[in-house]
Amino acid sequence: MDRKPNILFSMSDDQRHDCMGCAGHPFIDTPAMDRLAEEGVRFANGFTAVPLCAPSRASHLTGVYPHVHGVAHNKRRMNLGKLTWPEALQEAGYRTGFVGKIHYGGTGSVEQGFDRWVSFPGQGAYNDPVFNVDGERVEREGYHTDLLAEYALDFLSEEDDRPWALCLWYKAPHAPFTPPERYRDVYADAEPPRPATLGASREGKALSVQNGEGPGCTDDWYPDGVFQAKKTWDVFMRDYARTVRGNDDALGRVLEKLDEMGKAENTLVIHTSDHGFFNGEFGLGNKRWMYDPSIRVPCLVRYPAWTAQSGRVAEDLVLSLDLPATIMDAADLGVPDHYQGKSLKPLLTGEGDWDRDAVFMEYFYDAPFVAYPSMQCVRTATEKLIRYLKDGERDEFYDLAVDPDERQNRIDDPACAEQVAMMRKQLDMEKGRFNYVVPDLTVEYEGYQKF
Repeated sequence: MDRKPNILFSMSDDQRHDCMGCAGHPFIDTPAMDRLAEEGVRFANGFTAVPLCAPSRASHLTGVYPHVHGVAHNKRRMNLGKLTWPEALQEAGYRTGFVGKIHYGGTGSVEQGFDRWVSFPGQGAYNDPVFNVDGERVEREGYHTDLLAEYALDFLSEEDDRPWALCLWYKAPHAPFTPPERYRDVYADAEPPRPATLGASREGKALSVQNGEGPGCTDDWYPDGVFQAKKTWDVFMRDYARTVRGNDDALGRVLEKLDEMGKAENTLVIHTSDHGFFNGEFGLGNKRWMYDPSIRVPCLVRYPAWTAQSGRVAEDLVLSLDLPATIMDAADLGVPDHYQGKSLKPLLTGEGDWDRDAVFMEYFYDAPFVAYPSMQCVRTATEKLIRYLKDGERDEFYDLAVDPDERQNRIDDPACAEQVAMMRKQLDMEKGRFNYVVPDLTVEYEGYQKF
């Protein structure tokens, strides 16, 4: 009987789709991510189902949107009745492990579906962190990402003949964007890439965007004022890249371990991010808004058994929900009927049909962040419609074929009336297909200090 493949699921926090050497970043070094792109497939149009940490992570475990699994914002617990793919793999004889940031639930406990876990409450600390190791409080000295890599290597080194599945989900490069000490001064002379819309006017966008009070929204921050995490824009940009490089180091150590163990050929490796991040486009920092810097994510997949053409860059629209479906398919368990994504196997093998022409995304109001209303988005290869679930707002439509930077909201342009009508219809169709509802957004627990 053929042995089931191992699963390595690597995920950054806040890593943009273009913050990799293989994606054209002008100075960052990401040899491990570049290796996955060279030996697998890089999906250039990967999107998150929800541009927020905890909801996205729950979606990556369940294969469904937040309105289904219940983690509608960062302070909601997951509906434990929803079977996660790690639970399904456990039942199929897999050994499962989790190392890194889970965020939802408050304590860093990730028992559901995992034999072993290492996590932490909330965001954790970059240096000398406290971990929740299988329910035990453990204080460590060192840099957070490096320590996660050590725990991941320990999991891989355990003597066990079963196939395994491991999530290695970093806290980096989340604020305060603290890089490892070894990279403190790297890129000091590099010129950070300026987004085409750096500090551009938000005129014409939704009122919540225009009047937003989120990070980066204050006036006159460029070039010398505070942009993010008490850092000027150029310092932030360099530290952001340095911190991502720390993630690449961790991924590289694990890939080397797979080579050493002779497991690379029979391991499905995924690298992605929970969502993107603004680098000052329209004066914005953070994520949450439905513009491309926030919703586009890196998506690298290497699985030799399925890769028909290694090193290929696929332009197809793919969604974060496709990754759980792909894992289930690779494990030969079939994609569950309730999953809301699709297996990427046809795009990896070049066999079978891939008929997606749009991706749907959602975001729900998070009480501590009043500047961000609930919103919905549908995006095709050439168009985008954003709908706000707040009275008095103005929806947005972008013709990406002529305006890829999303500068001009043409929702009320008579010349685009037919396109807008079609996109509104498409959005409503997506909502119907996914049984969309606005969940109860009541906060269920306070803070993250329960561990």
